Amino acid sequence: MEAALAAFTAAEWRRAELIAAGFCGGLTGWKPGDLLQETLLKLLDGTRVWRPGLHPLVVLKTAMHSISSNARKHNEASPIDENVVVDPFEADDDDKTPVAHGKVTVTPEDETSGKQQMAALYAAFGGDEDLEMLAMAWADGLRGAEAREALGWDEKKYDAARNRLLRRLAALDPDRRPK
Repeated sequence: MEAALAAFTAAEWRRAELIAAGFCGGLTGWKPGDLLQETLLKLLDGTRVWRPGLHPLVVLKTAMHSISSNARKHNEASPIDENVVVDPFEADDDDKTPVAHGKVTVTPEDETSGKQQMAALYAAFGGDEDLEMLAMAWADGLRGAEAREALGWDEKKYDAARNRLLRRLAALDPDRRPK
């Protein structure tokens, strides 16, 4: 294992980092470097199996997928919401029970960034009403047949608009992690 990893070229390490970045999308508290390091550690200490005969990137990708999947399950079961910060505990002198107040941390920069992203998104649509309608349906959480029925489209029209929308989104952010 160590010899195979030592023989990695810079391009192979970059590919491994890109794979890790893809698996870290949506994980609370994980960065691509963390996932790659954790995977290498588990492979080298024998916690994860290195199957002989497979390309090292395949082994890394499989192990990273498994570790990120476990972390994702842990995050879903966790009561911690990464978007909410708890203020420091406050207690009255006569009250012995500390009180925690939640606070959502949306900064003006976050709001401005969101507005800029929406403007870029609608600019990318280029006035295509079908794409705008589909984006609104997706924003409402509708997907597939449910979105198609809400929009009153047949399957062909929905698929064509979905493919156009996905292409435009990919052009806006090529590093976006598809679901």
